[in-house]
Amino acid sequence: MEKFRKDRNEYREMGKGYYHLCTDGWKDGNIFNNVAQFAYGMVLMGLICIRFSLEIYDFSLMPNHIHIILSGTGNDAVEAFLYLKRKLNIRLVSDGYKPLPEDYGFKLIPIKNEDQMRANILYLDRNHYEKLMAVPGGYPWCSSYLTYSLLGKFIEGKRVKDMTVREIIRWTGSKTELPPDWQFHPVLGLLPSSFVNKRLVRKLFKTPKDYTTRLVKDYESFAKIAHSIDEEIEYQEQDVEVIVSSLLQRNYHGKPVSRLDGAELGRLTVTLNSQYNVSPEHIAGTLGISLHIVNQFLRAKDFKQ
Repeated sequence: MEKFRKDRNEYREMGKGYYHLCTDGWKDGNIFNNVAQFAYGMVLMGLICIRFSLEIYDFSLMPNHIHIILSGTGNDAVEAFLYLKRKLNIRLVSDGYKPLPEDYGFKLIPIKNEDQMRANILYLDRNHYEKLMAVPGGYPWCSSYLTYSLLGKFIEGKRVKDMTVREIIRWTGSKTELPPDWQFHPVLGLLPSSFVNKRLVRKLFKTPKDYTTRLVKDYESFAKIAHSIDEEIEYQEQDVEVIVSSLLQRNYHGKPVSRLDGAELGRLTVTLNSQYNVSPEHIAGTLGISLHIVNQFLRAKDFKQ
């Protein structure tokens, strides 16, 4: 609990800027256990924009944690998190689930330039893809399906101006005044097209091909963001093969693994583990060497980076 208070006070001192807000991964339960709870989470994303003067550029609701890329002050971000936590707990308890623990916290990572913003957006948009939940753009509980997707324009709901006050309160649990053109979908909740600013995404990724190519192939950026927020990466076998192939082309003149000498194999092993968070087991399987050798390379001072 002390760490949560310390982090919260530190974040409050941060000025206005761009941030990646990532809540803790709840190991003892899910924040969102069914479609109705996910839909309520979508509503809360819109509410924090209004209540705390935040602008959201991208977000993803995962079953046990939340990612949001936003702009605002650190204090506004802290207040938004506390509001989310309180409202989510009310919903969890009313639905018969245990609430989030008292020390459930979050990380607020400053985004300082366009390269970092690009990397963070890619991380969010492929998170559910890496977790084997959906193809890129196929996950409904986020804003990524709006990016260069024509289908997003055809997903419509009932506009606020056409709803009764009772309907709005039933959806939101709040008397917060909403913009008249915001739309509520009967299944998906508040549509992200109502409140997410996607102009920044289009500025950073000039074409659909640029976006999708980076989304699938930019493992390095994905690994860096995962490391910054202490999240594990669940690589598949083919992912590691692609990373190794890229490193061989970039750093070893395209030589196959079988032609690397001991020093080169050691450096490649350490790069895979330290820069891409590839597990020793995955490294051993992909490079065709024993796990014992991999661990020797990782312990050796000669290959430290």
